[in-house]
Amino acid sequence: MTRIAVIGIAGRFPQADDVRAFWNNLVDRRDCLTRLSKDDLAGLVPTARLDHPRFVAASGVIDGVFEFDAGMYAMAPGEAVSTDPQHRLFLDFARQALEVAGIVPGATKDIGVYAGVGRSRHEAMARAALGTADVDDVLLETGNEKDYFAGRVCYRLGLTGPSVVVQSACSTGLLAVHQACLALTGYECDVALAGAAAIRVPLEYGYVFRHGGIGSETGRCLPFSADADGTVAGDGLACLVLKRLEDAEADGDHIHAVLLGSAANNDGAKPGFAAVSAAGQTRVMESALRFSGLDPAQVGYLEAHGSATALGDATEWTAIERVYRHGLTVGAVKGNVGHLREASGLAGLIKTIQVVDTGVVPGAPYEGRPAAFTREQNARSTPARETTAWASPNDPRRAAVSSFGLGGTNVHLLLEQYERPTPAAQISAAEVLTITAHAAAPLAATARQIASALEHEDVPLAGAARTLQERRAHLRYRWAVTDLEELTESEAAPTEPVQDDPAVGFVFSGIGDHYPGMAAGLLDQLPGYRDLLFDALSKAGPMVGRDLRSLIQTAPARPAGGIDLRAMLRGRTGEDGLQDTVSAHVVMFCLQQALAGALAGVGVTPAAVMGHSIGELAAATVGGVFAPEHALDIVVQRARLVAGQPEGGMLAVALPGAEAAELTGPGIWLATVNTPSSSALAGKRPALTDLAAGLRERGIQARMLDVTHAFHTPMLAEAAEGLRALLSTMPAEPPRIPLVSGLTADWAGPEITRPEHWAAHLSSTVRFGQAVERLADRCTVLVEIGPGQLRSVAGQTGLAARGVVTVPTVRRSYEETTDARMLTRALGRVWQAGVDVDWSALRAGRRVTAAPMPARAADRRTHRASMATEVSWWQPTTDVARAAATAVTAARAAAGGTVATTAAAAPEIAFHDRLARIWCTVLGVDQVRPRDHFFDLGGDSLMGVRLIALLEAATGVHVPSAVVFESAVLSRMARIVDTYLNTEERTP
Repeated sequence: MTRIAVIGIAGRFPQADDVRAFWNNLVDRRDCLTRLSKDDLAGLVPTARLDHPRFVAASGVIDGVFEFDAGMYAMAPGEAVSTDPQHRLFLDFARQALEVAGIVPGATKDIGVYAGVGRSRHEAMARAALGTADVDDVLLETGNEKDYFAGRVCYRLGLTGPSVVVQSACSTGLLAVHQACLALTGYECDVALAGAAAIRVPLEYGYVFRHGGIGSETGRCLPFSADADGTVAGDGLACLVLKRLEDAEADGDHIHAVLLGSAANNDGAKPGFAAVSAAGQTRVMESALRFSGLDPAQVGYLEAHGSATALGDATEWTAIERVYRHGLTVGAVKGNVGHLREASGLAGLIKTIQVVDTGVVPGAPYEGRPAAFTREQNARSTPARETTAWASPNDPRRAAVSSFGLGGTNVHLLLEQYERPTPAAQISAAEVLTITAHAAAPLAATARQIASALEHEDVPLAGAARTLQERRAHLRYRWAVTDLEELTESEAAPTEPVQDDPAVGFVFSGIGDHYPGMAAGLLDQLPGYRDLLFDALSKAGPMVGRDLRSLIQTAPARPAGGIDLRAMLRGRTGEDGLQDTVSAHVVMFCLQQALAGALAGVGVTPAAVMGHSIGELAAATVGGVFAPEHALDIVVQRARLVAGQPEGGMLAVALPGAEAAELTGPGIWLATVNTPSSSALAGKRPALTDLAAGLRERGIQARMLDVTHAFHTPMLAEAAEGLRALLSTMPAEPPRIPLVSGLTADWAGPEITRPEHWAAHLSSTVRFGQAVERLADRCTVLVEIGPGQLRSVAGQTGLAARGVVTVPTVRRSYEETTDARMLTRALGRVWQAGVDVDWSALRAGRRVTAAPMPARAADRRTHRASMATEVSWWQPTTDVARAAATAVTAARAAAGGTVATTAAAAPEIAFHDRLARIWCTVLGVDQVRPRDHFFDLGGDSLMGVRLIALLEAATGVHVPSAVVFESAVLSRMARIVDTYLNTEERTP
């Protein structure tokens, strides 16, 4: 057999809600059977049974049997209530196993399901609870019969591989693994889910002991013990995710163990159907060894079927001694959790996977002498008694698992430890934990689970980030965490879903907030940024007359304490560096072009663009107005034109644009309007200095900016004319990406291609704040390209209240953080806003092994068939729903002749409300709203059939399905159907 990797495990067992708790119980040698007094069992067990003199109050029970998150699977509450809890819980744990394995349905070609389920009386319970209420036979059948068990998982999780129900009584779970391995070996699927669920419904507590039966008289399960007197039934379920080993290694999966081979057979004819056969068990063990290519001496541990019956244990021991003559350690998980029936073999396999993985062999949860047949002189194997370290010299550790079904279907499986390669050194970098869920409460709960895993399980942060980013479906509730302390503050988790189809707007900053070494830390953190930047700087260098590449890499030893324009990117050799206007403009432009291109490489692309001052040229280039090579020439020439003008200054004032305009006069102009309460004046420096002093005396904030020219004023009119002349020789195209101009604070039209626009943009007032607001009309996520004032502008213009997210990508000079962390936070915020970031592209060049992480938490609610008269699926609880039920009942009562209409039964109820009540009955919800969508509430084709039937019963008219579902929105469906019912020409 092709070697098969186990890459995901999930399950629930007696006194263990998950695999970790299950393993800890085994290592601690805990007896996990529940034993209650008769007083405790009153009301849970029929009195006649409870009073039976041989009643044994022992059972292996699990918690949360009736708890289920229907919304996670887009399942209507009514369907959830009608579905066997075994089906529901297995669906949930199949999903968990896939998430733990890092498998996203749809991203993997074919995922098969091989699973079995225990006996259930749930359908009978549901029918009894319904009483005279409407019974949907198809819904009950598909929700309870074994035939649909595996298919439901494929349907709800979107799995497209084989869907196979496996049933062989007590060996069902291990047989499912055997079948799944064969399917993977034969390339019938690429990933396989193998599992079983065995939950007695209604819940059973205890049993009546019968002489000659398999039940224990003492209520204890003691495999291979001298005191063994039978087994104790228990409940449980488990699911494994399997993959061909070479595929798992190539994909960087976390591998728990490797399955080497397995075999299945049947005892055939024997004294009785329930009898056991040492010969049959011997044959299946030998077949599995041959298939795996192992010698028996290479196996150091065997997890036995170990039913704790005298005949069963003795027979199995005989087969073990015949095959494994060298002797090995034998364990039996039934001693801890009881006999989990269809899931028993999986409990043994999961235990054995942990044994070979950790090298720890759990002991039995009971004391006393081993059974006599294990102590015979020629006996070579030994039952595990105390928890010990692996003692066999085998390397790697190899083990075997047996599971024998009532009726004679035997399965034997061999596995070995996976020897993980030494992890490659990982580059230390800030990481984003992308936490996602389908609702707010599960989002916070998932964060707590991840925090616990990182704290207690020694999970590498980079591996955790890769799993969450690349190996999970990203849902509508999102939380991007870059500070691990946030995980312990679950109240900080977002409580609102992301917006549908979020649009990104790029905002290119202008000159004024740049500083030495800006974004230098991104050169080795953002893939593609270094190459794009250095390519642009190499082209610009000859145009400027200096090598710009050596200057952009200079980073300060620590974040600067303020903004120093004149010292911008000053080299450490004492040279002037890039303090001149031309170099400053060119470096900023090249940085922005490179950053925008690199962000596009990780999936962050703009739906619209804009820029502040020189940033508008960068925006126009990204938007397709200018070709990059022409734009670079324009930037250089524009900067030279500006540098040739008389020096001036700019004054930031805490005043609205209109009030700031009143301060203009000789030598002073309104340059920019940034927010409703802040503007910038520009002009001759002496005049601005006097104005600033006067404003401060009046208590108005005013600050001189470190600039050398009066940008966006008539003082640059000569430069503007030169720019106009230059652009008249340059080709320009209408923007391919919508662009907001700061000159008009509106969407750019054909004028953006005309030289006059850019001349006016240089020498006239620009309205940056209003332009940002206009951009936010179309974009819900504004990403600032370069260091700038976007956050301040957004805060003062109230964009956050509109649900607009503003994201800086380059830190301000005074921010106490690194460039890498700034980028990490930026991408995290973009993703949290609903934009799908290509995290694998961001990780290009770094070898990071995915780490197993907890599955998403669920928002579980009780769904119990006995609630049939209590919850809305069976009998709607609101006044409106009760009226609908009365109307439908009256309609059915008259069905022998002319069917009474709902209008006759309740004439005061409008048709829209009557239809709404039918929806409540079909879907199992308390109320619906006019804009609700039938299928978004969990409806499906079967429920659609039921809706049509109830509609006909309530109105006495058959409405064709094409009419009913011309629209699945309640208000439209009601209008269309009502129109049909009142149309004389309709088909009778």
